[in-house]
Amino acid sequence: MSPDHASGAPQRLLVTMALPYANGDIHLGHLLEAVQTDIFVRYQKLCGNEAVYVAADDTHGTPVELTALRRGISPEELVSRVREDHIRDYAGFNIGFDIFYSTNSEENRLYAETIYANLKANGLIVEREIDQFYCEHDKRFLPDRFIVGTCPKCKTPGQYGDVCESCGTIYQPTDLGDPHCMICNRTPVMKQSKHLYVRLERCEPFLREFIARPGLLQDDMRNFVKAWIDDGLREWCISRDGPYFGFRIPGTVDKYFYVWLDAPIGYLSSTDRWCCDHGRKVEEFWSRDADARVVHFIGKDIVYFHTLFWPVLLENSGFKLPSTIFVHGFLNIGGVKMSKSRGTFILAKDFIDKIRHPQAAEFLRFFFGAKLGHTAADIDFNAPEFISRVNTTLANNFGNLHHRTFVFCDRYFDHRIPDAAWDASIAAEVESAAAAIAQWYENAEYKSVVERVHELGNRGNKFFQDAKPWELVKTDPVAAAGIMVTCINLIKSMAVFLKPMVPSLVADLEGQLGLDHPLSWGDHAFSLANRPLGTIGKLVTPLTGEDVAPLFPPAETPALPVTSGPSQEPIDIDAFRKVELRVAGIVAAEKVEKSKKLIRLQVDIGSGTRQILAGIGESYTPEELIGKQVIAIVNLQPASLMGHVSEGMLLAAGSADGKPILLAPEKPVLPGAKVS
Repeated sequence: MSPDHASGAPQRLLVTMALPYANGDIHLGHLLEAVQTDIFVRYQKLCGNEAVYVAADDTHGTPVELTALRRGISPEELVSRVREDHIRDYAGFNIGFDIFYSTNSEENRLYAETIYANLKANGLIVEREIDQFYCEHDKRFLPDRFIVGTCPKCKTPGQYGDVCESCGTIYQPTDLGDPHCMICNRTPVMKQSKHLYVRLERCEPFLREFIARPGLLQDDMRNFVKAWIDDGLREWCISRDGPYFGFRIPGTVDKYFYVWLDAPIGYLSSTDRWCCDHGRKVEEFWSRDADARVVHFIGKDIVYFHTLFWPVLLENSGFKLPSTIFVHGFLNIGGVKMSKSRGTFILAKDFIDKIRHPQAAEFLRFFFGAKLGHTAADIDFNAPEFISRVNTTLANNFGNLHHRTFVFCDRYFDHRIPDAAWDASIAAEVESAAAAIAQWYENAEYKSVVERVHELGNRGNKFFQDAKPWELVKTDPVAAAGIMVTCINLIKSMAVFLKPMVPSLVADLEGQLGLDHPLSWGDHAFSLANRPLGTIGKLVTPLTGEDVAPLFPPAETPALPVTSGPSQEPIDIDAFRKVELRVAGIVAAEKVEKSKKLIRLQVDIGSGTRQILAGIGESYTPEELIGKQVIAIVNLQPASLMGHVSEGMLLAAGSADGKPILLAPEKPVLPGAKVS
């Protein structure tokens, strides 16, 4: 179900991300999901819908208990400290939670007990006696992460007792090879213990119907879950032996709810807390007949819990089932899985501390948006692509159109948006784009949004360039005014479309437009003319290799062996070493007036940007050069060409027709990397 844009009827949504675990800091993988969810919520609110963004820390279970044990503090003290850090880190990236709560709450305990009672009343709870590892030294059973050993499937050592982090296999602790206690490292013994199970197999007809609902899951994820059901549903253990950090199960002496029972219930209890704080009723969102949508955003590693366990809990207690579960892939760093040992594990606070660019957090939001589509494919975060995507669309497309338009209005139209008619064909293009962009936002297909906005920016920059308003204003000021009004309105439309991704950047633009209200979805339509502008300033500062270098230290470049070639005048190695070759990223490009071949380029060489003039106009247009990586000589004496200073030279080879073809690295690398 999507918002009724035609009637303007507001929708009510309850939107969640997976609850971050309360035993460590927020990393970029957490942020990917938080940003994905935040973009969706901001879009809904932009449209006038009521979207409540609910989040909380997932606080119970053995990892929290173990971390607290290592730090010499209580689990309660640990989750309190971690919560403060999590709130700080998310705030640094403008994540707009309506509530950030905790599963270690009285509300969560009551909902967990209620749901358990309903499962029991419906005949879905059964008690079984099982074999379980027991540490005689520490006098306790060893659930989940209190025991480590070798994965029974892929044979990777050092895996926890619930899931293999190497191959993703879910298993019982007793399936581990070479088991040992996490606390004392001793080999445990086997003992019997009684535990409580949910009989999932009795819910198979319901679960098959549930996952088949239109719009619930992406096709690949639906097939994934169906294969699990086809393989046969197994009973789900929901109890753990004490001592255990969690809620004691009613009617038992020393049994506690498994963390994966009360963790998703945190969505419910956090909503309840928000409703109490705002004079609302939780039934408005979670009753079975509520006129609301429940939307979850999760990673593909927890699909099993959200599509099998969680709906069974809701269905048997009369709560509303989720209407959509958006599943995303993992975040890799530089093409590899995030790893502390490899230096590819990036914390949110390190990103903020190390990248000094004032718009860095906003740029990361945009980068994630530009990468997120309607699939669960993994996403890679690397410096060259980060720089390229930000500069290509935000700086050199949107930012460039903004700067040249606003400066022109300031200079030639007395700091006002002129009183003139806009170009009707461009206004129609925007309306057409708005319909497509609205649907992409609904489907969390943000990548397509960015691509369409970039196309609009190209259209605007070409419109500006082709019209030559700097000449037109001298001969036909009314026509020049129409160009500016069109560009101003196009910039405003692009800002509306980008606002869920880059809210701070758009807030800056709202001030420069002199608006007396924040932009809403309906403001994408052309409407501005004959009004003063606000204080004008540069909207986007390009990102450089130097900005991100502290987060991505450049790798050592091994020297290549020297070979002789067909040179007419051989040089020695010392002469060659005087030539400083570096990888450069093209961040801006434009033709030099009165020249058929020269293009003026701004290139990022890692330590900053350089202006280089290159005679490549017969082979490339300025638009297709932006974002490319090239090889540049960066230690040439500056030269003057047609009134412009050139601070380097690009390497190129002659094609069959004699036109130059730029040389480039085979794969993206960090700008400023030395070529040797």
